Amino acid sequence: MSLLPLLLALSLLAPQSGADKLEQARARMADGKADEAERLLSEMLAAGEGDAHDVRLLLADAQLAAGAPDRALETLEPIAKDDDPAALRKMGEAFRANGERVAAGGGRRAKDDAEFQFGQAVTFLVRAGKAGDAAADAQAGFVELYNLGDADAARERADKLLKRDAQDGEALLLRGCAHVSASWAASQAGDEKMAKAEREKAVADLTAADAALGGKRPEPVFQLAWLHEQSGEAEKAVEAAAAWSDRLPHKDFSRLYQLARRYAGERQLAAASSALVAMVQRDAALLTEWVKAEEDVTAAAVSLSWGLGPLVDSNRGRVAKDVLAALCAAGPKDPNLWNDYGLMARDANAFDESLRAYDQALVLRPDDANLMNDTAVILHYYLHRDYDRAQELYEKAIEIADELLDKRDKLTPEALALAEKAKKEATDNMRNLAQGVYEWGR
Repeated sequence: MSLLPLLLALSLLAPQSGADKLEQARARMADGKADEAERLLSEMLAAGEGDAHDVRLLLADAQLAAGAPDRALETLEPIAKDDDPAALRKMGEAFRANGERVAAGGGRRAKDDAEFQFGQAVTFLVRAGKAGDAAADAQAGFVELYNLGDADAARERADKLLKRDAQDGEALLLRGCAHVSASWAASQAGDEKMAKAEREKAVADLTAADAALGGKRPEPVFQLAWLHEQSGEAEKAVEAAAAWSDRLPHKDFSRLYQLARRYAGERQLAAASSALVAMVQRDAALLTEWVKAEEDVTAAAVSLSWGLGPLVDSNRGRVAKDVLAALCAAGPKDPNLWNDYGLMARDANAFDESLRAYDQALVLRPDDANLMNDTAVILHYYLHRDYDRAQELYEKAIEIADELLDKRDKLTPEALALAEKAKKEATDNMRNLAQGVYEWGR
């Protein structure tokens, strides 16, 4: 009998090494199971399994991911020595997270306690920098900027780092963000000259930071999107917002959507169009979800549809159709929007899609003779099916048009022109149907 099955069974019963368990913990964290990773690592630490230093670092990561920075601080304290930049940096990160947790509690005492935690975060991050982790020193500046509200200290720290290395991407990012903060403060104070000067400095630093960091980090382009928006450079703002979304672990359309809404509302249609196309090309369903989340879905969809003009004008009808499909998937109650979708889908040779759009437009406006004619046209000339329904729609369109034309003196010039158009087109199309003409334009 072969010994192979027995050997395999014994290998499965063999105890896991510390390295195996560390990998198992990392896998659980990657799967979003930080609590399970924390339990496994805590058991390892208690049992003395694996390298204690590595176990504590990973355990602190798990505790931070699980929202327990106070436990991470206890875990890291024994190894946070001046010759251990990784542990010092992690300690700084834990103090920062703990300060944010404390601050969220509100109240004067919480504010004071949080400031102490943030001060400790700066101390440990600076120690990590002295131990050789230059990026940790820059992170200390971000705590000063965003948690302690001290833009001057953050900028001074960035300047000091850039004297050592003018191409330090983290330091450039820090100084750029400090300039963004200064620009905002100047704008709030009504000093637009100062705000503009700070914006220009911020753009220069953040552009340089993006290049130095390899063009892969989301932070520089997030700030650039805001800066370009504030400067009135709409297309650049959209471009940066799209880059930010692309660099995140999971797509986020919040900036692109906000820009599309703003620019459509302001009739900056080229920029609105760019934002809509950027979203549709990345994930049309996600754009639909954003529209659905609006309090007034119809108003939002109609407003955004203004951004379609540049696409139509530049003969990009298929892209316009895709944008309309995403907007209409949110369920707006505007028949004109569905009619436009039907037309764009027809022109893009998406005839079944066109029919569905026209049918929905008819649900919303069931007595529109032109909609009836257009719906019948899709069946008659393009889908070549359901001819009986097409004839019924033509007949109904003629009937409604005749009723309107019988009281033409009460119609506006526009309504009269629409009624005459429906009557003529439906009559001509019904004649073609009776004569067996099934090709458009013959």
